[in-house]
Amino acid sequence: MELLTINGLSYIVDVSKDTLSEWMEDFNVYIPKTVEKNVTYYHPEAIDVLKFIKKCKSQDYQNGQITEMLANRNVPVPSNSSLEEIQHSIDEGCQKENILTLMQTIGKTVSNVASQEKTIQALQQIQREQNRKIRLLEEQTNELNQEIEALKQQETTTSIYEIKKKSFANLFKNSVHDRRIR
Repeated sequence: MELLTINGLSYIVDVSKDTLSEWMEDFNVYIPKTVEKNVTYYHPEAIDVLKFIKKCKSQDYQNGQITEMLANRNVPVPSNSSLEEIQHSIDEGCQKENILTLMQTIGKTVSNVASQEKTIQALQQIQREQNRKIRLLEEQTNELNQEIEALKQQETTTSIYEIKKKSFANLFKNSVHDRRIR
Protein backbone atom coordinates (compact mmCIF):
# COMPACT_ATOMS: atom_id res chain seq x y z
CA MET A 1 0.00 0.00 0.00
CA GLU A 2 1.33 3.43 -0.95
CA LEU A 3 0.27 6.49 1.04
CA LEU A 4 0.48 10.07 -0.18
CA THR A 5 0.65 13.47 1.46
CA ILE A 6 -1.44 16.43 0.39
CA ASN A 7 1.61 17.79 -1.49
CA GLY A 8 1.91 14.60 -3.50
CA LEU A 9 -1.82 14.59 -4.25
CA SER A 10 -1.70 18.25 -5.22
CA TYR A 11 1.01 17.50 -7.77
CA ILE A 12 -0.64 14.35 -9.13
CA VAL A 13 -4.13 15.84 -9.44
CA ASP A 14 -2.67 19.17 -10.61
CA VAL A 15 -4.56 21.50 -8.29
CA SER A 16 -3.32 23.85 -5.56
CA LYS A 17 -2.96 22.66 -1.99
CA ASP A 18 -5.58 25.19 -0.90
CA THR A 19 -8.13 23.87 -3.40
CA LEU A 20 -7.31 20.31 -2.38
CA SER A 21 -7.77 21.20 1.30
CA GLU A 22 -11.22 22.61 0.53
CA TRP A 23 -12.16 19.46 -1.35
CA MET A 24 -10.84 17.34 1.54
CA GLU A 25 -13.23 19.15 3.89
CA ASP A 26 -16.20 19.11 1.50
CA PHE A 27 -15.86 15.47 0.41
CA ASN A 28 -13.91 13.91 3.30
CA VAL A 29 -16.20 10.85 3.47
CA TYR A 30 -15.17 9.82 -0.05
CA ILE A 31 -11.43 10.50 0.25
CA PRO A 32 -9.65 7.52 1.85
CA LYS A 33 -7.05 8.55 4.38
CA THR A 34 -5.06 7.40 7.39
CA VAL A 35 -3.80 9.53 10.29
CA GLU A 36 -0.50 8.60 11.89
CA LYS A 37 1.18 10.78 14.54
CA ASN A 38 -1.07 13.74 13.70
CA VAL A 39 -0.11 13.53 10.00
CA THR A 40 -2.78 12.69 7.46
CA TYR A 41 -1.82 10.34 4.65
CA TYR A 42 -4.07 9.59 1.70
CA HIS A 43 -4.58 6.25 0.02
CA PRO A 44 -3.94 5.90 -3.74
CA GLU A 45 -7.70 5.59 -4.29
CA ALA A 46 -7.95 9.25 -3.31
CA ILE A 47 -6.34 10.15 -6.64
CA ASP A 48 -9.30 8.83 -8.62
CA VAL A 49 -11.79 10.51 -6.30
CA LEU A 50 -9.99 13.86 -6.51
CA LYS A 51 -9.63 13.65 -10.28
CA PHE A 52 -13.37 12.94 -10.47
CA ILE A 53 -14.07 15.98 -8.26
CA LYS A 54 -11.76 18.10 -10.43
CA LYS A 55 -13.60 16.99 -13.57
CA CYS A 56 -16.97 17.78 -11.99
CA LYS A 57 -15.75 21.18 -10.81
CA SER A 58 -14.50 22.00 -14.31
CA GLN A 59 -18.02 21.23 -15.56
CA ASP A 60 -19.48 23.66 -12.96
CA TYR A 61 -21.22 21.03 -10.82
CA GLN A 62 -22.18 22.15 -7.30
CA ASN A 63 -20.86 20.35 -4.21
CA GLY A 64 -24.22 18.71 -3.54
CA GLN A 65 -24.34 17.28 -7.05
CA ILE A 66 -20.77 16.01 -6.75
CA THR A 67 -21.54 14.41 -3.37
CA GLU A 68 -24.53 12.64 -4.89
CA MET A 69 -22.46 11.37 -7.82
CA LEU A 70 -19.71 10.17 -5.46
CA ALA A 71 -22.31 8.34 -3.39
CA ASN A 72 -23.64 6.64 -6.54
CA ARG A 73 -20.13 5.62 -7.61
CA ASN A 74 -19.78 3.44 -4.52
CA VAL A 75 -16.22 4.59 -3.88
CA PRO A 76 -14.61 2.02 -1.58
CA VAL A 77 -13.16 3.43 1.61
CA PRO A 78 -10.45 1.04 2.79
CA SER A 79 -10.49 -0.18 6.35
CA ASN A 80 -7.73 0.78 8.75
CA SER A 81 -4.47 -0.88 7.91
CA SER A 82 -2.00 -2.40 10.31
CA LEU A 83 0.60 -0.09 11.81
CA GLU A 84 3.41 -1.96 10.02
CA GLU A 85 1.70 -1.55 6.64
CA ILE A 86 1.17 2.12 7.32
CA GLN A 87 4.79 2.67 8.41
CA HIS A 88 6.07 0.81 5.35
CA SER A 89 3.75 2.83 3.17
CA ILE A 90 4.85 6.09 4.81
CA ASP A 91 8.50 5.23 4.24
CA GLU A 92 7.86 4.41 0.59
CA GLY A 93 5.64 7.45 0.22
CA CYS A 94 8.31 9.73 1.68
CA GLN A 95 10.91 8.35 -0.70
CA LYS A 96 8.60 8.71 -3.66
CA GLU A 97 7.54 12.16 -2.50
CA ASN A 98 11.20 13.16 -2.13
CA ILE A 99 11.86 11.96 -5.67
CA LEU A 100 8.75 13.76 -6.85
CA THR A 101 9.82 16.95 -5.08
CA LEU A 102 13.30 16.62 -6.56
CA MET A 103 11.84 16.18 -10.05
CA GLN A 104 9.59 19.21 -9.53
CA THR A 105 12.57 21.25 -8.38
CA ILE A 106 14.61 20.17 -11.40
CA GLY A 107 11.69 21.02 -13.68
CA LYS A 108 11.30 24.47 -12.14
CA THR A 109 15.06 25.02 -12.34
CA VAL A 110 15.11 24.10 -16.03
CA SER A 111 12.14 26.38 -16.60
CA ASN A 112 13.87 29.21 -14.72
CA VAL A 113 17.08 28.71 -16.71
CA ALA A 114 15.13 28.88 -19.96
CA SER A 115 13.37 32.01 -18.76
CA GLN A 116 16.67 33.56 -17.72
CA GLU A 117 18.20 32.70 -21.10
CA LYS A 118 15.35 34.55 -22.80
CA THR A 119 15.88 37.50 -20.47
CA ILE A 120 19.61 37.48 -21.19
CA GLN A 121 18.96 37.39 -24.94
CA ALA A 122 16.55 40.30 -24.62
CA LEU A 123 19.12 42.26 -22.58
CA GLN A 124 21.82 41.47 -25.13
CA GLN A 125 19.55 42.76 -27.89
CA ILE A 126 18.95 45.96 -25.91
CA GLN A 127 22.70 46.30 -25.35
CA ARG A 128 23.39 45.86 -29.09
CA GLU A 129 20.79 48.53 -29.86
CA GLN A 130 22.32 50.89 -27.31
CA ASN A 131 25.81 50.27 -28.73
CA ARG A 132 24.47 51.09 -32.20
CA LYS A 133 22.98 54.34 -30.87
CA ILE A 134 26.27 55.18 -29.14
CA ARG A 135 28.15 54.66 -32.42
CA LEU A 136 25.68 56.95 -34.21
CA LEU A 137 26.10 59.59 -31.51
CA GLU A 138 29.90 59.29 -31.76
CA GLU A 139 29.69 59.76 -35.53
CA GLN A 140 27.45 62.82 -35.08
CA THR A 141 29.83 64.19 -32.44
CA ASN A 142 32.78 63.72 -34.82
CA GLU A 143 30.88 65.50 -37.59
CA LEU A 144 30.04 68.39 -35.23
CA ASN A 145 33.67 68.60 -34.09
CA GLN A 146 34.76 68.78 -37.75
CA GLU A 147 32.21 71.54 -38.38
CA ILE A 148 33.49 73.43 -35.31
CA GLU A 149 37.07 73.12 -36.57
CA ALA A 150 36.01 74.33 -40.01
CA LEU A 151 34.19 77.29 -38.43
CA LYS A 152 37.28 78.09 -36.30
CA GLN A 153 39.47 78.02 -39.40
CA GLN A 154 36.94 80.16 -41.25
CA GLU A 155 36.86 82.57 -38.30
CA THR A 156 40.65 82.69 -38.23
CA THR A 157 40.76 83.25 -41.96
CA THR A 158 38.08 85.91 -41.63
CA SER A 159 39.97 87.54 -38.74
CA ILE A 160 43.23 87.60 -40.69
CA TYR A 161 41.37 89.01 -43.69
CA GLU A 162 39.77 91.70 -41.53
CA ILE A 163 43.13 92.58 -39.95
CA LYS A 164 44.79 92.82 -43.37
CA LYS A 165 41.86 94.84 -44.67
CA LYS A 166 42.18 97.28 -41.76
CA SER A 167 45.92 97.43 -42.22
CA PHE A 168 45.58 98.20 -45.93
CA ALA A 169 42.89 100.75 -45.13
CA ASN A 170 45.20 102.39 -42.60
CA LEU A 171 48.11 102.31 -45.03
CA PHE A 172 45.95 103.80 -47.73
CA LYS A 173 44.68 106.42 -45.34
CA ASN A 174 48.20 107.22 -44.18
CA SER A 175 49.53 107.38 -47.71
CA VAL A 176 46.71 109.74 -48.73
CA HIS A 177 47.36 111.78 -45.64
CA ASP A 178 51.11 111.86 -46.38
CA ARG A 179 50.48 113.02 -49.94
CA ARG A 180 48.38 115.90 -48.74
CA ILE A 181 51.01 116.99 -46.34
CA ARG A 182 53.67 117.11 -49.04
